[in-house]
Amino acid sequence: MGFTSKNPAARMGTTLYGTYGSFNTRAGGIEFDTGKTRMGRAFIDMQHEETNGYLTNSSERRSNLMFKDVIDLAPETTLTIETTYNKEWQYTTQGATLDDYKKYGKNYGLCNDPSKQCYYGYQPSVYTSDFDYISLKTKLLSWLTLENQIYTSGFEHDYSESTDASQGDAAANGVTFYSAAGKKVATYKNDIPGKYADAAYRTYGDTLRLKGHTSYGDILLGVWADVQKDRRYTYAIDLSQNSVPVLGKNGSAYSYDISDLNTTIQPYLELNFHPWSGATIKPGVKYSIFKRDYDAGINKGTKLPLKDTQSYGSWQPSIAINQRIMKNWSAYAQVARGFLAPPLSVFQVSSVGNVKPETTMNYQVGSVYHGRNWMLSLDGYYINFSNYIASAQIQVPNIGTTSTYVNSGGAVYRGIELEGQYVIGYGFSLYGNYSVNDAKYKHTNVRVAKSPNALASFGLLYESEHGPYFSIMGKYAGTHWGLDSTTDDADNTVFKNQYKIGSTVTADLAMGWRIHHIGSFFSNVTPSIKIANLFNNRAISDFAGNQSYGDAPLFWRIAGRSVFFNMTATMP
Repeated sequence: MGFTSKNPAARMGTTLYGTYGSFNTRAGGIEFDTGKTRMGRAFIDMQHEETNGYLTNSSERRSNLMFKDVIDLAPETTLTIETTYNKEWQYTTQGATLDDYKKYGKNYGLCNDPSKQCYYGYQPSVYTSDFDYISLKTKLLSWLTLENQIYTSGFEHDYSESTDASQGDAAANGVTFYSAAGKKVATYKNDIPGKYADAAYRTYGDTLRLKGHTSYGDILLGVWADVQKDRRYTYAIDLSQNSVPVLGKNGSAYSYDISDLNTTIQPYLELNFHPWSGATIKPGVKYSIFKRDYDAGINKGTKLPLKDTQSYGSWQPSIAINQRIMKNWSAYAQVARGFLAPPLSVFQVSSVGNVKPETTMNYQVGSVYHGRNWMLSLDGYYINFSNYIASAQIQVPNIGTTSTYVNSGGAVYRGIELEGQYVIGYGFSLYGNYSVNDAKYKHTNVRVAKSPNALASFGLLYESEHGPYFSIMGKYAGTHWGLDSTTDDADNTVFKNQYKIGSTVTADLAMGWRIHHIGSFFSNVTPSIKIANLFNNRAISDFAGNQSYGDAPLFWRIAGRSVFFNMTATMP
């Protein structure tokens, strides 16, 4: 786990920045750097953004706060304190059908008709998150360095929504109330069914690293420990009647009420030595211990209580080799074993049993060459998954189509990537990246969903020491499938590709000018403009699931062309 963020400036200063552009987007912020003081070098950054959004009726507003202080306690000892807080409010969209795109336009998101489930006013979401840490880095001995971080992070998603936010058919409406004894009380055919949900977690952790430098090489030793508390629940509501809770056949309005406690301990050891000229070998090993304590008053899949504990452990050895063939040419190879504990969804059944964790064997080889004014790299990878956990769409009686997770047995990811850059001169350079990728389930021709068969980026860049700069970059995403599973006539999950998504190409243009020392008031001013999706490609880009009523497929499109004007000014 790494902690990386902007470092405070060495000099005192204030930076103002703002953005205005497409979809009535407005954003602004201010950063104040203290420079070097007795309390260290610190900055505080506050920003706010509001936008109507590209999709119809999908407005959003967001605020962010960040503080960081780097304190030199001694010549070889540094203490870093950082805290961030983010809050976002939005009307959440769920994708749209092809018919809706045809009727209402390619930027259709939510409707403005309160008599339908797609009404934007029924879909408010609030996201809050924070991340805080204290880091101490010190040299204990001339050859031994210690680094320790204590951190906490939190996230909460508090929202209500209609049962199907993409649904514009009034026939999908209707709310039925039951008594606490499970007896039907009343049915309101025109009422809007919905739910209220809250999902929140808080994690506490510590990372300890020791690095020793010897004449034989470096020794890295450490441990990561983390405890995560998770609570999530949802209950049915009638959005037409002030979001009053709606009791179901089981006498409760709750669909699920789950508490989850996850504990992770991961010690590791890595060596870094040079056995011969130009060679670096990094063997390492870590051991992952993961424990999940699951406590559901009402479980998601069964609507019954469930308490269970599952523990998993795995050795994860790795080795990396880098060989310098010539002064400007090197080759490398890596082998590592990966491990991932089963997701929360495996507990949403009547009896969990022994669920095997997902494991991988990862192989990578490559080479990098640096010429006088060009660079070229070639890389190949092969990943062998065991107990691969895949997403699947299933039919649930009285609910409709919903998502779940199944053990697919195994999958193989493999690919080749080529990357290069050429410096033309006079500030101009060309950049290109292209990869061919293949991801399939073992013993089948079924491709893993959402895995493009090719990816590429390419463009022209310019930067002058006198201030002006620009770039035009293109991006290519190859074909992929929206789903890789379906339910057969016997209600069994079988692997089969569905909803093919075609390849897409987009381009972005950015240009600006870094102006230094404007009088005595501003030290730097940078006006700039960015045009995203320059050629306004609004093709289908991804599958978004199925409607719960009628089972129609939902899709996402590429956001249309947007233009944003930006200004940054630093004082003094």
